Amino acid sequence: MSRRRAVWVHASVVLLVGCGSTHLHVPGVLSPAPRPGTDAVLQAGFSRVDITPPPGVGLAGNGPEGGEARGYRLALVVADLGLSSALLHRRVAALTARTDGIGVDRLVIAVTHTHAGPGHFFEAAGYNDQGSSVAGFDPVMVDSLTARIARAVHAAVADLRPARVAWGSRAIWGQTRIRSLPAILRNIPLPSAPADAPGLPQEYQLVDPELVMLRVDQRDPTSGVFRPAGAFSIFAMHGTGNAPSNDLLDPDIQGLVERRLERHIDGDLNRVTSGFVPRAVYLFANGAEGDVSPAWPPQSRCNVPTLAPLPALNGPFTRTLWEWRAPTATHLGACRHAAREAISVIGKNVGDGAVALFDALGPALTDRLELGRSFATLFLRDSARALGICSEPALGLSTLVGADDAHTRIDGWRLFGLFDVGLEQGSPNPDVPGCQGHKRQLMDAAFRGFANRLFISGNLPSYAQVMVLRLGNRLIGAVPGEVTTTAGRRMREQMLASAREAGQPVSAALILGHANGYMEYIATAEEYTAQYYEGGSTIYGPGEAAMFTRELGRLAASVSRGDSLPATAAPPLDLDVGHQRQILSRTSSADVPTPRIERVWCSAGADTLYARLQLGHAGDWPVTTGEIAAHARVEVVVNDAARTVVSWDDDPALEMRLRSRRGGLAWWELRWSGVSGRTYRVRIPGVTESDPVSCSLS
Repeated sequence: MSRRRAVWVHASVVLLVGCGSTHLHVPGVLSPAPRPGTDAVLQAGFSRVDITPPPGVGLAGNGPEGGEARGYRLALVVADLGLSSALLHRRVAALTARTDGIGVDRLVIAVTHTHAGPGHFFEAAGYNDQGSSVAGFDPVMVDSLTARIARAVHAAVADLRPARVAWGSRAIWGQTRIRSLPAILRNIPLPSAPADAPGLPQEYQLVDPELVMLRVDQRDPTSGVFRPAGAFSIFAMHGTGNAPSNDLLDPDIQGLVERRLERHIDGDLNRVTSGFVPRAVYLFANGAEGDVSPAWPPQSRCNVPTLAPLPALNGPFTRTLWEWRAPTATHLGACRHAAREAISVIGKNVGDGAVALFDALGPALTDRLELGRSFATLFLRDSARALGICSEPALGLSTLVGADDAHTRIDGWRLFGLFDVGLEQGSPNPDVPGCQGHKRQLMDAAFRGFANRLFISGNLPSYAQVMVLRLGNRLIGAVPGEVTTTAGRRMREQMLASAREAGQPVSAALILGHANGYMEYIATAEEYTAQYYEGGSTIYGPGEAAMFTRELGRLAASVSRGDSLPATAAPPLDLDVGHQRQILSRTSSADVPTPRIERVWCSAGADTLYARLQLGHAGDWPVTTGEIAAHARVEVVVNDAARTVVSWDDDPALEMRLRSRRGGLAWWELRWSGVSGRTYRVRIPGVTESDPVSCSLS
């Protein structure tokens, strides 16, 4: 197992046990009534924490193939995680309500949807038990993420200062595409590209290209001058830049965009030239990305294992029956390299757009930002009839074969090699009876949904937390799933119409996906009938998108600010989280040896720097405090008098791979591909540094 280290996987905040399945009863802690105040100054605070787990966790996202205003506050958290979790949201809110007055109704935990983030903390058994090749629910993962995110919210409260903000947007074309074109073209009316769309193929024109940003400047406590501090953005793009065979914890393209703007704010705008951790914070959240992929090239997708032909005899000189043949190591290395190259290009292009938008918002900064919120919890099974959805969730067979541009190993598989059972994209069955019509399910031809009822539906989510925020003249609808482009547009239109009818002075509405929980995809009724990956993964049937559209419209019309909500807004949740396993160490080592650098060398082609390091005990990971041990930081420096730092743990060109565990100690290999023909040292700050190594061919 390997990982990209330190602040690469982080959460950023801005304020404004047995063999059976584990069941949890999770209360909903609402925000206390706000205290009357006289301070009418807009304030904002930022914070970041490291949530990188130790090696050994499953990477969620690819399934088994994956290795603020007067009187009260709003907290926005964006974490480098694959999926959001209602369990995590409720647990964090229970802490922040007590310490900072921020309950479930004033807390948003959204994730970037990187497919290289850890699992084991979700609210439904299916996502913990089948979310990756490492199965199980681990309460230690939940405890640690809860403690770290709550600590970040508390630190952001401590950072509250007078602030100025500005909203704006910018179109980013050519970096994203519709991945299920036949499905989106089923919508009525037929979607069309905006008049100002560039001359691109249709799948690139039908996306929502808008990068929407809230820029935040804070007053410097020493000089009294307002300085750029960070931003919050929404942009629709799947976190799938990495190849599916990637085995590194990594924030994907979203992380590169975050770092690009953060370093621009720190270095170009605030003249910060030193420091390990960025001062600025950029919360880059995901929008309606359900059917939107990054514009990665085909060569960045690794081949999946294929099933060997059935031999006539199974003897010592023939292959095993039904053997899965893995792609070669050479192929996997090549596609991973191509994916990293694509991530760098797309991340830079989107990041440059974010920088340009941030700078353009400077003249529009204001100290006024009206805030409000509304919140509801939907009982999906118990209230299905009233909500207009199916009472029993179900997965379609198209879910098992993966997205149209990222198939799994069973795509096109036929029973006995002869019989088509629907394991392909766009294979609806109009003869399927009942609410989930058109959806081919596991063995439905013979058992009429019995297999789904017995093995699948009980492992899927039963609740949905829905929230509408008002930040100035923008509405944000927080939805616990992956909303397709057209479904998101319909939701935005309904929110805006409902809010204006209620007399609210708003000019735009946004969809924030992957927020406060996860219930897979939310496709339109038309897209559902196509039964591509998105429709097959819309688990409560063809009425699901319309349900969320109605609920968001209702909440948008009832946004309030200075009240406390009734307990019915956040009732307790009874969750089945799956089989409990010990995946992470329960304790940290008391006797941590001094780290050391054993060897440093350069590749034969002088394009990669390597180092062999011993960094403490393999299972060390402080759970409750979330503090990062000093020796966890690793830097590459130029061999000059100033020891100029050229790379550190959040550099996309630097990787840290766990190579072995000997005597409980962790031996890591550092790889840095950013060398430029100079002499370097590897350094563990405050501990040790290596001898100089030349990476020059001369």
